[in-house]
Amino acid sequence: MKVIVIGGSHAGIAASKFLKKLDPTTTVCLIEKSNVLGFIPSSINLIFKGLFSADEMEKGEVGDQETLEHLGIQLLLETTVTNIDLKKKEVFYQDNATKKITTETFDKLILAMGSDRFAPLIPESEAVHSSIITYKSRAKTIEAYQKINDSNQIAIVGAGLIGLELASSLATKSTKKITIIEQMNRPVFRYFDEEITDILLQHIPESIDLRLSESFNQCQTVKIDEREQLEVQFFSGQTKLVDACVFAVNPKPEVALVEGLVDLDFDQTILVNDFMQTSDPDVYAIGDLIKLPFGFHGEPAYLPLIGNARKTALLAASHITLADPKPIPTSQRSIGTEIFGVFLGSSGITQDEADFYGLETSSITKTYTHFSNYHPVKDFFVTFKVLYDTKTKQLFGAQLISNQKDMLDLLNVLTQMIVDQTKVDDLVFSELYYNPKLSPSTNFLADLGLESLLK
Repeated sequence: MKVIVIGGSHAGIAASKFLKKLDPTTTVCLIEKSNVLGFIPSSINLIFKGLFSADEMEKGEVGDQETLEHLGIQLLLETTVTNIDLKKKEVFYQDNATKKITTETFDKLILAMGSDRFAPLIPESEAVHSSIITYKSRAKTIEAYQKINDSNQIAIVGAGLIGLELASSLATKSTKKITIIEQMNRPVFRYFDEEITDILLQHIPESIDLRLSESFNQCQTVKIDEREQLEVQFFSGQTKLVDACVFAVNPKPEVALVEGLVDLDFDQTILVNDFMQTSDPDVYAIGDLIKLPFGFHGEPAYLPLIGNARKTALLAASHITLADPKPIPTSQRSIGTEIFGVFLGSSGITQDEADFYGLETSSITKTYTHFSNYHPVKDFFVTFKVLYDTKTKQLFGAQLISNQKDMLDLLNVLTQMIVDQTKVDDLVFSELYYNPKLSPSTNFLADLGLESLLK
């Protein structure tokens, strides 16, 4: 069996590894157009936080050439796939340096080209384009870091995870004046309800100019005191002068290579079945190229998360190598992050999504401020929100915010309970270890279960 994997993304690397682990006799060839394997775009935040320098950008890569080759994976880096012939099962690729084109045959093909940030619709001005920042690849991230580092007035379009994590990493820089522009009436609305975002808003520094319910319109370069700046214009008619504007918006799948070869959905994601097969059963698509079944309803949703990239990679590799592979489980879109000194986690659907699907739901929101008499934590707090079906009590979603990182571990427990279609009452019997030096005095999940019994 010979499998060609196109794309050294997180999904492509994971698929290559899983193929060799599940069946070491499989011939695996991984083709990547750059010399970078599995880059993490949020590495820019780690640089601004001082975890490593811009000269050490390779620390943002999760792939290791030596490890992959040790597994017996053939790596073709700085190699661009130019064409695919599905009838003949051939891939044509070009060495970026020599321009030599080579043909390689395959039994199975895995598409893992990943995604890129949406480019804003702005006037074709070189000066404007040089001040507009999007980043996902290592090269774009290096450019973004240099531009942001040299700028004092910075606008960030989008108050989702990408925008807030960047703003959080810049907040400690006294010379940086940050404006965040968000068209919705609260930040990170895709993952959190108002009970959680209201607490988050209390932790956003006053130095951050957060403009909610405000939409980006366009931008243009202007000269102020002989200095060229970028004027960001909003649909409300207001403007903001900045040195750089970052578009922190969701990515789009990189599908140009396979347009006309496999079926695409209306949003340009590749259509796949429960085993990641495309309209051609010998071609698989994984990672940021596809949508996944999401939430209790299992409706397809675009969830470009590294965890999902690895999950879909395992599904494709399993279907290729195993006799009885398992189909895709429903994703719960689990995320965890640190923003402005607080830790947030979310899994399952939000109240807005429950309302959209016409579900009759109830919820419990509770804040705890005492950790333990034996192990006191200064100013400790954690707020949970659990969402469940009013009649059946089935858990649909969970959210939390805390000033303690360890609280995020409880989200993993809640996620598994959502996956298992557990009732909220069963939280009463959630089994967590207890150690007086390490554990909180209260089993927070059990207490939430008790709250549900009292409703």
